[in-house]
Amino acid sequence: MVERDTTPVENPLSEREMEVARLLATGASNAEIARELVISPHTVKVHLRNIFEKLQVNSRTEATMVLVQRGWLVVPGAVVETAEKTPPSPPDPPPLDDLPGYIAPWQRMYLIAALTLCLLLLIAPFAGAWMARSPDLLTNARTSTTAPPSLQLDARWQARAPLRIPVGRHAMVNLRGLYFVLGGETSGGTTLDAVFYYDPIIGTWVSATPLPMPLANLAAAIHGERIYVAGGSFSQPDGKATLSDHLFAYDAASGRWEEVARLPYPVAGAALVADDSALYLLGGWDGQMMRDEIWRFSLQERAASNGWEQVGHLSRARAFLGAALIQGNLYVGGGYDGEHELDVLERFNPVTGELRELAPMATPRGGMAVVYDGVALYALGGGWTRTLVNLERYDLVMNTWSNFPSPIEGEWRHLAALGDNGQIVITGGWAGDYLDSQLQYQSSFRAMLPVITSD
Repeated sequence: MVERDTTPVENPLSEREMEVARLLATGASNAEIARELVISPHTVKVHLRNIFEKLQVNSRTEATMVLVQRGWLVVPGAVVETAEKTPPSPPDPPPLDDLPGYIAPWQRMYLIAALTLCLLLLIAPFAGAWMARSPDLLTNARTSTTAPPSLQLDARWQARAPLRIPVGRHAMVNLRGLYFVLGGETSGGTTLDAVFYYDPIIGTWVSATPLPMPLANLAAAIHGERIYVAGGSFSQPDGKATLSDHLFAYDAASGRWEEVARLPYPVAGAALVADDSALYLLGGWDGQMMRDEIWRFSLQERAASNGWEQVGHLSRARAFLGAALIQGNLYVGGGYDGEHELDVLERFNPVTGELRELAPMATPRGGMAVVYDGVALYALGGGWTRTLVNLERYDLVMNTWSNFPSPIEGEWRHLAALGDNGQIVITGGWAGDYLDSQLQYQSSFRAMLPVITSD
């Protein structure tokens, strides 16, 4: 008989991690633990991750059980089973007669069929879940369509000239007061290379030079007189979706596209933001997993540094998120982690590398857009896994969110949006089918006051 090793194992957790573990065992939430220990919720998440790694567990319940079983944590009312003296083993049964040294053909076929059935039953739940989610990750071609939603426009909402075709999973940027719509997917799952822009002065859409390749789930940003497009997905002739690792640039003066560089890896559903000297690529899906990296691409030193430099991580890996640049900081909101929409809002400082969690949104949102209008931050769209009712406005000074009515309820995701002189402009998106709408929201009012002098 092999005796069990009962040598005590030293507790690998630090004193601070044990404080978190004691509160964890009481059923306290992250917010309650943070309040009790006077630390931030983000710090609590870091401690929990370290506890899980050191104990080699995957959940709060498993962590508590391990701590109790090893005697490192005492929970009132918990009963821990201890090893008792092993009772004597029963006598060995008499040996069986020798079996024949061969397997009949019918027995072999029966065994193979039984093993095949067991294997199918084992992988069926995972295969079913994957098939249910994967078509919706990069396309809505296999999603059942419904009747077009009815628009509910209050005084601040207005419908402008619709898009030329229904589209979603596209990008939109404001270049010199013109609203450029780039790529996307239209009804039936067709990926587009079309580029067209809306002139709000004359109120019409105009065609521009197409993308170098059809792209949906792409990210775009403006730097100077150029539009940059990063990543995305496109369909092969056999219908298989392929991810792009291209960084393209459109020059407004020449009207031409060029390939600037390759991304660190192929990615779709990422966010792209530009400041005075660089582009920032955040999150996305690489075809196998969600990403949490924040990459910086220098527009001034790319020849020397090869362009891309990893400068940080998001708090959670995700795609189909939104991001905006405000006073040198990146504000990153929402997203989809493959199973859930997220309500997170965080601020990243590219200079210091600091990532700070801010007040979460009231509603988790994936396939959404984040827009800054010069006054406040706006979270637009959602409804991927839960019903969409409102849109949200974030006050940067008060660190608080407030709701305002959405013209489309239920679901409105994979839209594109931008801010322009106190207005929010939203185009397309999926709401049971792809939309051709262009909606404008008067987000703030700016009045020109006369200057009074003593002359």
